[in-house]
Amino acid sequence: QPLGLQFPSKTPIVVQRIREGSQAERLDVQLGWLLQKIGDRPIQGMTFKEANRVFRESIAPLPKRMVVRRAPVDAVSVAQLSDRIGSIGSARVVSYLQQFGFAAQSAYVWQEDVKQPQVRLWLDGHRRYGVDRPHTWYVLLGKIVASDASSTAQWQVERRLGHMRSLMHDRVKEGLSNEYNSYFESSHFAYHGGPPGSTARMTAWLVALSKAINVKAVSPFLAASLLNFLEAPSWEETAEQTLANKPITPLQKQTAGQTLDSEPVAPLQEQTATGMKQDEEEEEEAVEMDEEGVETDEE
Repeated sequence: QPLGLQFPSKTPIVVQRIREGSQAERLDVQLGWLLQKIGDRPIQGMTFKEANRVFRESIAPLPKRMVVRRAPVDAVSVAQLSDRIGSIGSARVVSYLQQFGFAAQSAYVWQEDVKQPQVRLWLDGHRRYGVDRPHTWYVLLGKIVASDASSTAQWQVERRLGHMRSLMHDRVKEGLSNEYNSYFESSHFAYHGGPPGSTARMTAWLVALSKAINVKAVSPFLAASLLNFLEAPSWEETAEQTLANKPITPLQKQTAGQTLDSEPVAPLQEQTATGMKQDEEEEEEAVEMDEEGVETDEE
């Protein structure tokens, strides 16, 4: 887990998107499949809330192939999140980056002629938390591939747009200075307030950021600050996540097609087979039934 299936919070439950590189993709799960039972337990006649509970109970024993960081819902402000995750001082940069396989001479100089790990960051929609004053949290996915491709660390973390603006965008813009537009000229950060289109803009911006990190345009200090903000897992933390490297057998694929045991990857923004559906096209989101609160466009 996570299996990588996404669907609206309503019955009947139909697969609307499959996360790239997920277990669902490797098991050849198809878009449009109707979920009929989980294991040997039929879900016909269940409400979505009841089915959602069955999902959670069923996937709980499964091994994890991705480190999932829960949304720090008690840290909605930039100051609160900063206090929660702390910071990486210049004296710690070299040792901090080593746990991900990066080689730096100092906080501001990369080692030359050393092949570094590759980073990929992307957005996987957003969801809302809260009752009295719900907030939008964006789901970020990260991947670090070792320089020799022998290991891969994957994780999920949730952040508010304000967090990403202050602790990612502003730091990157300051760190790159005059070189910023060279990497982000056609990939602009989301507007304040998270208006329609923010998801698409953030997705493009994160792709550009990944490139800037991979070509060592950012300093080791800035790279460390970004990975710390994203709570990237070390190789040790991901050592037990070996499920992704196990081959999928034909029998497993056949079983997946018969029973399609799934997981409540909702409440993410509904998406199409070709990519993310623009926020302005449809604001109805797949919201878990046990989440209370109203929709809001606040940042």
